This record gives sequence, structure tokens and C-alpha cells, in this order.
Amino acid sequence: MDQPFDIPDSTDWLNTPLTLVAPLESALRCQVCKDFFDNPVITSCSHTFCSLCIRRCLSAEGKCPACRSSDQELKLRRNWAVQELVDAFQNARPSVLDLARKTVAMEEDADDEIERPIAKKRKVDGGEAMAPETVPEGRQTRSRRRGIESTPSSSTVVEVIDDSQDEEYEVDTCTGDPAPPKPTSFGSLQPKPAAQTTKPPERLPIINYSILKENVLRKKLKDLGIPNWGPRPLLQRRHTEWMNLWNANCDSKIPKPKRELLHELNIWERTQGGNAASSAESANTVMRKDFNASAWSVSHDNDFKKLIADARKKSEALARKPIPQASETSQPQETQPQDMSTQIPNREVQPLGAIPADDVTVADIQNDAGLAPYPS
Repeated sequence: MDQPFDIPDSTDWLNTPLTLVAPLESALRCQVCKDFFDNPVITSCSHTFCSLCIRRCLSAEGKCPACRSSDQELKLRRNWAVQELVDAFQNARPSVLDLARKTVAMEEDADDEIERPIAKKRKVDGGEAMAPETVPEGRQTRSRRRGIESTPSSSTVVEVIDDSQDEEYEVDTCTGDPAPPKPTSFGSLQPKPAAQTTKPPERLPIINYSILKENVLRKKLKDLGIPNWGPRPLLQRRHTEWMNLWNANCDSKIPKPKRELLHELNIWERTQGGNAASSAESANTVMRKDFNASAWSVSHDNDFKKLIADARKKSEALARKPIPQASETSQPQETQPQDMSTQIPNREVQPLGAIPADDVTVADIQNDAGLAPYPS
């Protein structure tokens, strides 16, 4: 059975008197990974993220995850103030949370004691002392026990030691083992580590993969010391991930060695890289030459029948639903245009060249058109 583990979260403060610390802790966590800021950087739109988180987002989309505004990796700047706040809060969080939980436990114990029935006390009149009750040998009442403890024993002898002669002696050294010093922590006021004598690592530049040939890209990966196998898209993704890991490590106060970065790249390779299980394998099985169509149809027969039944129900519902606009628009189409021959007298049309131009008058044109004569 796996051992239980506790993941720190801002909701740990909700069951304590310090509930207002929860939004403070949420503000010190990255919006992408939901963990405390690791090498925080600030964008041009004034949002703070982990260096690795924002570099991955910008390399994939080129936009800020918070406000979706366009940004560039070259505009990122380190946020040292937030880093010091996170370090101080992480240093004080365990002790403060433990103290808050102890306070809750003490309050619960006090409530339990209040809920218990209170023993009845007898009132003593004047200066008369209350006679002790006769109780069996094996039992004693609470009042009797308190009275016995409060009354001093007459047989006790107090011995007085005169230390007037010991004033001239002083203890210079302690013969016992010295107590171990308590560890003191002051958050961001802790002494900073000694300055590194080694040269800080240089950042890797952004590469335009469209102008690089595949052989040149493989050689570049080999020179960086990372795997160079796989197709071209995988090479580009691997180089982008290594560039993000390397440049984010450059933002750290204490950069990690290259061995740890290679280990993180190996984890990425097994989860998202070339060694990860492809999600498109199930979709590409239909396009294979050895695809068994009959077995596929049998296994998905119920799904096909359900789709067909839903489609039929939808078509039947549409057919039963009346369409009022269709009947209204169909009426004017059924009316046939009236015969124009009843309005215009049937005259024998003669060709234009057969009528002499001198014999054609305005009255003849009006009569042919069926118009009233123009008043003189």
C-alpha cells in the first residue's frame, strides 16, 4: 500500500483561524503550474509566471496565459522581489500552519471540557469546617482529595540551608554537555551563499527552423548533447523544450548542472516526446492496409444503429412540424397571369419596312398601342 502524502495547497488555511492567509498564498503561486513561483519572471503585460512555464506557453502560442496578449520571450525580465517573498513565505509556512492547527485543537479541547457536567459543590456556613464524609477505603471524593492535598502534613520537616559561606565561590564553567544551538531562520535575511566563481551559462538563441535543413538541425542537437533521432517535427519540439529548460535555468540564482537538465528532458521525452504513447494511433488504424472492416463494423454496430435511429427521429419530427410560411408564399405563385390579349386588341403586326414612313402617324401608333388619342 502506498504511503499517504500531503500536498501543500492554499486551502490548508481554510480550517484554521488564519483564513486570510489563503489568498496570500494563492497570489504567490503560478497560474500555469499552480505551484510556488520557481524563478519568477514578469512579462511586458505585468504578469508574473515561472520562467519555464511562461517560456513553454510563449513557444507554443506566443500569448500571455492570463490576458491573452501577444508577448515575446526576449521581453521577459526576472522578478527578484517576488522570489524573496516566496522564499520567506515557504520558510515560515510550516511553523505558522502548525501553530494555527494547534490553536484549533486547543479550542476543541476547551469546548469539550465546557460541555462536561459540572460537579455540585456544598456551601460551607461561616467558619465551620465541613466534616469529611465517610467514604469506603477504595474510593475518595474530589472535595476530600483536594482537602487532603491542601492541608500540610504535620510530620514534614523543612530544612533551611545557610548559603552565606558560598558567596565567595563562583561557577566559571559548566561540567555538563552544552545544549545544541537552535536553528534560526530569517527568511530573505539569511546569509547569501558565496558568489560563484564559475561563469554563468549563456542563453540559447531562438532558431527559425524553416531555414534549417534537417541535417543541419540534427548536427545542432548533437552539438548540444541531446538526442537527434526521430522525424523533423520531433527534432524541432525537442530543441524547443531544451531551449526552454536551458534559458529558464539561466534565470535561477543557483543554476542546475547540465545532468539535471538532461534528466528533465528525459522525463519530457517519456511523457510528451518520441517515447510517449501517441494519441492519434487509434485514429490512424482505419487508414492501414490491414484494417479489418467487418470486425470494425461488428464492434461499432450498436453505435451506427443509434445514429441511424436518431437521424430518423429527427427527420420524422421535421416532417410532422407544419410550416405556416410555406402555405402563404405558395398562394401568389398559383395565380396565373391574366391574358394580355384581352387588354390589347389583336392586330396584325406588320414589319417595319412594309409601312411607308410618310403614312405612319401618331394616331396610328396610339391605336396600335391601345391608348387614348392625345388631346389636340
